[in-house]
Amino acid sequence: MFMSRVRVFAALVAAASATAPVLAQEETPAEKAETSRLDSAIAFAKALTADATAALTNDTADEATQLEDFRVVLAEGLALDTIGKFMLGEARKSMSDEQTARYNAIFPQYITKLYAEQFDEIVGKPLEVVDAKEIGKRDVIVRTQFDRKDDAPIMVDWRVRELRSGERKAIDIIVSGVSIMLVKREEFSSFIATNNVDALLDRLENEATV
Repeated sequence: MFMSRVRVFAALVAAASATAPVLAQEETPAEKAETSRLDSAIAFAKALTADATAALTNDTADEATQLEDFRVVLAEGLALDTIGKFMLGEARKSMSDEQTARYNAIFPQYITKLYAEQFDEIVGKPLEVVDAKEIGKRDVIVRTQFDRKDDAPIMVDWRVRELRSGERKAIDIIVSGVSIMLVKREEFSSFIATNNVDALLDRLENEATV
């Protein structure tokens, strides 16, 4: 009798377990923080793209004004100080105060013009977020895709960093697998080795205003 009651009880427990609703596990504080960082980085990349597109497609402005407005957008969205130092590499340690001042003055114009050329292919195209993942403690890579009617989509990766101030800034924009930061760092290093820092500054000042 006792064993039969045990079997009945076991059967009731099994049935209850089978029909009981499965409760979703709540995210841990760490998982919630990660989700928040990813969502914030995605929102930042979308907003930066929208603002850049608006600047470059403003029908009421001429081309020069469009470029200037675009530069303002990027100046606000990019961590220019971080990018500028990275591109100079070891050379910046031996630069004079005067050379550093020249570089800091011209670099924002130079780099935003380069990005304007990169953005030429994606302005006005619909953006789709494909993926987002954390890189280290402060960076998030947001992978986006810009569809084109008659050609393959353009892939753009945005490396978004949360600064100590709490602001988010892009420290790299990788278009079709090409990072301007990495390309220019190698180019600057090679140019300085062959010429000198002053020659590089002359070149940047010339290219930024052409």
